[in-house]
Amino acid sequence: MAEYMYHCYVYHTTTDVVGIDPVAEAANTLDFETNYKSQTVEVNDIIPATTTFEIIKTYTDFKALIDGVNILWTDVKHANEGKAYDIYLITDAPV
Repeated sequence: MAEYMYHCYVYHTTTDVVGIDPVAEAANTLDFETNYKSQTVEVNDIIPATTTFEIIKTYTDFKALIDGVNILWTDVKHANEGKAYDIYLITDAPV
């Protein structure tokens, strides 16, 4: 059975990170930490199975997946990977 892993990064430390907008990342970090982080499940890491489809999203597009009815922030997992939060939503069917 295949799984779908929606994944985004939010950089909370932008020092030495090439190719990101530090102002946008600061806003995303503030939004995530203030509004959603406490509702998610913190994990050390996620290792996808060979039957997992990984879909990378922007933070804005990822937030749009959380409709508050079928998918809640409590369904989301996050890992603090040093400079960024890895934020994951794993589903059995595409969203």
